[in-house]
Amino acid sequence: MGKIDPESVTIFNSPILSAKVLCSLLIGSLSKVLQTIKRHWILISSITSLSLSIYFIPGPHKPAVDLAEEIFLFASWWILLGVASSIGLGTGLHTFVLYLGPHIAKVTMVAYECNYIPKMLPSRWSYSTFEDCPDPSGEMSVWTIITAVQLESFLWGFGTALGELPPYFIALAARLANTKSEELEEIEELEKSNNSLMHRIKVFMAKCLKNYGFITVLLCASIPNPLFDLAGLLCGHFGIPLYEFLGATIIGKAVIKVHIQMLFTIFLCGGHHIDDLVSLAEKNFAFLGNNISIALAKHKKMLHTPNVDTGDKTIIAMIWEWVIISMITFFIVSMLNSLIRGELAIDTENKTKRKRPKRKPKKKVNRN
Repeated sequence: MGKIDPESVTIFNSPILSAKVLCSLLIGSLSKVLQTIKRHWILISSITSLSLSIYFIPGPHKPAVDLAEEIFLFASWWILLGVASSIGLGTGLHTFVLYLGPHIAKVTMVAYECNYIPKMLPSRWSYSTFEDCPDPSGEMSVWTIITAVQLESFLWGFGTALGELPPYFIALAARLANTKSEELEEIEELEKSNNSLMHRIKVFMAKCLKNYGFITVLLCASIPNPLFDLAGLLCGHFGIPLYEFLGATIIGKAVIKVHIQMLFTIFLCGGHHIDDLVSLAEKNFAFLGNNISIALAKHKKMLHTPNVDTGDKTIIAMIWEWVIISMITFFIVSMLNSLIRGELAIDTENKTKRKRPKRKPKKKVNRN
């Protein structure tokens, strides 16, 4: 592949090379899958046949199967969104902003509009809208809203914890192979000479993880910060047990951090706060007119009747669609670039090893 710096390669500046690497990775992955199927074809075919029979053959078990399918898809969706949010060493898809945050906002707005949590339709597990609330009487508490979105939030947080495992395993494998990643080599250099605040923070975190593993991981996972990928690398490098790292990460991300995010979103979208923010924006930016208020009113109406004729798409809906498309595109491109660079780095390292001359063993001198 020539003398190319793997870190400088992207799918835009090296499209042909990138296509070759991706095709090679795809062929290699398919080959491994086929080999696995070949080795365990009896077990795989038996499980597949049994699963298809249970799923497609009608009978009294069908309602339970349909419910199990809905719950499985519901849980898988939120867990995968969480994983997508944290994988990629900083290039992850920000799925809280794109999916979980808007979901909490919808539930919050409907809850304050109805003064209770209306039934989700068509079901709790495959919801697309809420039932109408003809009698909006009573009071709405923050805790009621939290309990309504707690399951989705926990599953998403659990997914973000699982997404932090790759850096841990990368560093652990490097430790077992007696090698170091670039990030760890950088920290060792910083310990000798560092001036900036960020450098001092990295060194301080490395020392804390080495001496107080669980509590340091818990604190790092509980507070939004850009250094948690480094924490995963350091935990693997220092040999912190998997159960300790994963346990602290799940508690921090799926319990503590996600509740902080829930409370912030509920406060922002609850009661009159969102209306006050819209009024403030329209007051200070005259060119907006009352477009945001109209768009927000249409959006609230669509929460109960998504197929209602509200005319053209609202400004909020159009902007949000473009935001989602842009972020997903950036995420996919970043992940492809990471795969390509990783494969090129491995290929370069293997070529370097093959070119190294083998040392001949020294002949023992017989002094007799």
